[in-house]
Amino acid sequence: MSTEPPANITSEDTEVDWFHSGQLCDPDTGEVRRLVELHARFRDMPVGRHAGSLVFQRYCHRVCGVSVAAWVLHGVALDLRATSVRVRLADGTPDLLVLGRPTVQPGATAEDVLDTTFDGHLLPVARALRSVTGPGLGNLLGNIAAGFAGGFRTLTHRSPACLDVHEVRERAEELLSARPELRRGGDLRVLIGPLGPRLQYDRTSCCHWYAAPDGRNCSWCSRLTREERTQRFQEAMAEEFGGRPEVL
Repeated sequence: MSTEPPANITSEDTEVDWFHSGQLCDPDTGEVRRLVELHARFRDMPVGRHAGSLVFQRYCHRVCGVSVAAWVLHGVALDLRATSVRVRLADGTPDLLVLGRPTVQPGATAEDVLDTTFDGHLLPVARALRSVTGPGLGNLLGNIAAGFAGGFRTLTHRSPACLDVHEVRERAEELLSARPELRRGGDLRVLIGPLGPRLQYDRTSCCHWYAAPDGRNCSWCSRLTREERTQRFQEAMAEEFGGRPEVL
């Protein structure tokens, strides 16, 4: 996240494009289609629901990750309404948020976080995307839920703040349970790895990564059995230290 956008450049190695998130909420601007077209071009995919789901999933990870970190680590709700945000795409993939006027709400509740991040940003973008290329809103809501869950999961993997995984899980369940459409997105659980307990998430929907030429199923994908997801989670945790985790 940044407060000042770098210059709009196309280098020999990376093609950079910018989007104002407020314009992504209105399908008539053509910006949400341009978003999908860029991602589809770089992934060598048709412009359609699979490319739409994939770019939106990555978009959600950027927005939700920042929102969750601000809430859990600092107790604030960032103003992440679409009208306040610009998003940079590097080679067709969202990789940076820029806030025009960074403001925070201290002592924020889960509802405060959802008011700006979900109601004021991701849900309107999802509705615009559904109307232009698809997929359906249920699929896109699943991507939003996974974006939030992924943000909480990352805090138990990489945060230098030594967060208690069970406390993070409680915060995650508090936020995801605040909206039925997010609650239906999946279930949280904790596994113990060689570097300690880690938060994991079992999705009830699919982002369609498998449809990309370089794609496969995510470790939390609904297309996998629970046993297959557990194995994927264990393998990822074992790679952190070379050990063998166990289920909590």
